[in-house]
Amino acid sequence: MRWRKWNFILHRDIGYLCIGLTLIYAISGVAVNHTSHSFNPSYTIEKSAATVSKLEDGKQPDREYVNQVLAELGETGTFKNVAMLNPSTMRIFIEGNSIDVTLATGAVIQEKIARKPGLFEMNYLHLNKHKKSWTLIADIYAIALGLLAVTGLLMIRGKNKLRGILFTSAGIALPLLFLFAVL
Repeated sequence: MRWRKWNFILHRDIGYLCIGLTLIYAISGVAVNHTSHSFNPSYTIEKSAATVSKLEDGKQPDREYVNQVLAELGETGTFKNVAMLNPSTMRIFIEGNSIDVTLATGAVIQEKIARKPGLFEMNYLHLNKHKKSWTLIADIYAIALGLLAVTGLLMIRGKNKLRGILFTSAGIALPLLFLFAVL
């Protein structure tokens, strides 16, 4: 039959188009599924402790003290802002770094953040952080996956038909059973 030939061609070509996006979504999906307090799928977060000169008694923290803290830490990143977390703790925001200083002791806790190369970009796409034009691409990809599923079902013939129906039914039943169990 001629429609089977066109179904096969459509299935094959849509499949080729979907390979790259499917790999990106698969890798990102696994990473995002395992987000926890100890694993960030997009960023590496490095915490460290240090000590700097404490703020002199009776003085208020000012830009001069902030510059002194940054110099003692050897921090050369771009200064963004400074805020008082409470009367005894100051937070200095540097590009990719936040520095908490306990004023009375000079104790410092730094949290440096850097993008995970590759994973950051994949998660950015998968989670549709950009919105706008990426939404259209993601919608086209979702429709292509739907067409891939339908054309794949239409390819099942002969003795594999029952197997295909069973596996397809299992694929539909699995999320429904999960939702029934947890809701």
